[in-house]
Amino acid sequence: MKVATVDSKRRLVLPGAQPGETYAVHESSPGHYELAKLTPSPRPKPTAEELDKLLKSSALTPVMSWQDLSKNTREP
Repeated sequence: MKVATVDSKRRLVLPGAQPGETYAVHESSPGHYELAKLTPSPRPKPTAEELDKLLKSSALTPVMSWQDLSKNTREP
């Protein structure tokens, strides 16, 4: 049996685990934990039309054109 130690940030290094893997932790009884590896379900790739719609509805997308913006922010 391998022994692993928790560090000061409450992290535990699992032998054989890869970076980015996600595990669900369940305490089966006091002092005994069960780990279940979680695999995310694949998401469908968004279409170009969906991406355009998201970019246009984004709060970070400016509403006015660059020419209007420069007119409003420059001193005459």
